[in-house]
Amino acid sequence: MYSCLSFVAFFCNDVDWPNLTEADANRLTEAIDLGEEAKWKLKIFRSGLIPLEDRWLQEAAHTAFDLFSDRERQVFSLRCRTHSFPLIASHLGISVSSVKTYWRRALSKCSRLWESSIHL
Repeated sequence: MYSCLSFVAFFCNDVDWPNLTEADANRLTEAIDLGEEAKWKLKIFRSGLIPLEDRWLQEAAHTAFDLFSDRERQVFSLRCRTHSFPLIASHLGISVSSVKTYWRRALSKCSRLWESSIHL
């Protein structure tokens, strides 16, 4: 198990930290963790700041998340990040045809949601 100081030294190896104590290193890593948490919360908050006429899409997205199987959610998320079918298959340890099946199922569910959602 590495100490917090050795962790900071490892990731900041091009910087000389002669006066960094273990307590300083702990405070630094805590600050980094708090920064990451704040970034995540802000990202979620920003996603809610959409025009009223487009909020139906956000509601449909929440419903889709609940309707997708775990595997459909994984495939959908990776495809939305422009990952290829073969890359997703390799990453998830399944066949390309399975990835395409999960993708089609997810798109079918999205399509039904978009067609049935009431636009504000």
